Amino acid sequence: MSPCNIHKDFFDENCPDCKLEYAELKGLDQSTIKDDDKAKKLSNKSGNKIAYKEFSEDRAKKLYEELLIQFLRTKSVDEAEAARRARQIIRKQCAIRGIQIWSWLK
Repeated sequence: MSPCNIHKDFFDENCPDCKLEYAELKGLDQSTIKDDDKAKKLSNKSGNKIAYKEFSEDRAKKLYEELLIQFLRTKSVDEAEAARRARQIIRKQCAIRGIQIWSWLK
């Protein structure tokens, strides 16, 4: 297996070495990866928006709860910092989808 020397803690979907490492982990062959890359490039060049799942306020609140619990389990941050990080992630999801953030996120 050929690990990426730059991104050691996460996969960067724009990095060819990360893609190759991921494909090897999943057992995919090179032709599948190249075909997938071509399809992504074509869809992005044609100006199509990427379709995301619906992100309702109820779903955002559930995500907030799950993120808060995950951050608190690590015990590396206090409750206020965990809440701040969880809200930051949800605000970013709203920004990606072009949704105005809810008052409880401000």
